[in-house]
Amino acid sequence: MHREIGNLLRFEVKDPRLETVTVTGVRCTDDLKDATVFVAIPGEDKQKIFKSLQHAGKFIRTCIGRRCYLKYVPRLNFKLDYSLEEAARIDHLIDSLHTGKDSISQKSEPEQEAEQG
Repeated sequence: MHREIGNLLRFEVKDPRLETVTVTGVRCTDDLKDATVFVAIPGEDKQKIFKSLQHAGKFIRTCIGRRCYLKYVPRLNFKLDYSLEEAARIDHLIDSLHTGKDSISQKSEPEQEAEQG
C-alpha cells in the first residue's frame, strides 16, 4: 500500500503540487479498516499541499481499492512526518559542532596558550 500511494501521488493525481509529497510510512489497524499515511512535504507551503492531499484522499482510496486485493479498503488518515526535517536539523547541528572543533584545533599553540592564560 505504501508503494501504491506513492505511485498514485507521483503519476495519477492531477495536482502537480502533490508530486513532491513523499510517503514515509503506512500503518494499518489490525482490522485493516483504517490506515495512517505518514507524508513528508518539502518547502514552506506545507499546509496548502496537505489540504490538497486530504482532498485527494477519496480518489487515492478508490484507486487503492482497484489495485490492491484487500478484504477492506482502509480509510486513509494523512499525517505530516517531520522526521526527515529533524534528521537534517540534527545533521546540521553535528556538522556545526565539528566545524567549531576544527577551527579551534587549527589555531597555533601560542594562540591557544594565550586564550588559556
